[in-house]
Amino acid sequence: MTGDLKYINKSLEKSFKILEILSKSIFPQKAATISRKASMSRTTTFRLLFVLTQLGYIHKNNSSNTYTMGHKAFQFGETSDYLQSISEASKEILEDVSNQTNLITYLAMLEGSQIVHSDKISHVNSDASHRTFRMRMDAHCCALGKVMLAYRPENEISSIYKSYNFFPHTRNTIHNLNDLKKELLKIRTQGYSLNHGEAFENTYGIGVAILDKEKRSFAGISLSGSRNIMNPKNTIDYVKLLQSASIKISKLIVDN
Repeated sequence: MTGDLKYINKSLEKSFKILEILSKSIFPQKAATISRKASMSRTTTFRLLFVLTQLGYIHKNNSSNTYTMGHKAFQFGETSDYLQSISEASKEILEDVSNQTNLITYLAMLEGSQIVHSDKISHVNSDASHRTFRMRMDAHCCALGKVMLAYRPENEISSIYKSYNFFPHTRNTIHNLNDLKKELLKIRTQGYSLNHGEAFENTYGIGVAILDKEKRSFAGISLSGSRNIMNPKNTIDYVKLLQSASIKISKLIVDN
């Protein structure tokens, strides 16, 4: 075992240490915080952060000078610890939304160009049926994905979709980056997103982002159902209910 230590590259070892720190944090981190947690000099930390950012494994928010996991890092697995903690904290809130609407309620997080559903709660016989699962979907074709993307910096969106092939799931699916950016601007202005059969022909949805203190999305919640039961007249009421739930979940996660 001792002989194998000669193959360890110190810069590589330190880079993985930084990735481990960011992978365990729901919220963006300052370079100084990463330096302290990693027990590295600030010079070394800044150098490695720059390299990892250039490679796409870390994303830097230039407006706040904070760092999060980049889109390439999610190729190696899910942020299961995040999902588990948020799921546990928000279960009762999501059940309440489902009970009030009789619709399926979803909780998800963004991983690069995809979302990972954490919870699905459906109203069955006056009792909320709760199921934890890990279904993935393309973010550009669902309400949850679009609303979480809308509350991410524009340079992060450009990085995620730099060489992305927009798959046309249905005739309503957004199929290029320019149209996606226009949609995200609209969503950010109105505060919620809509899915008009963009992933599946007869599935509609409303999504609201869950934000941190910097107004950056770290998760999202949505209501979903068929075209027949998603009455457009109830959209504003659904949005208000989701926004209220989003604020409650954010306070539970951010303040703890």
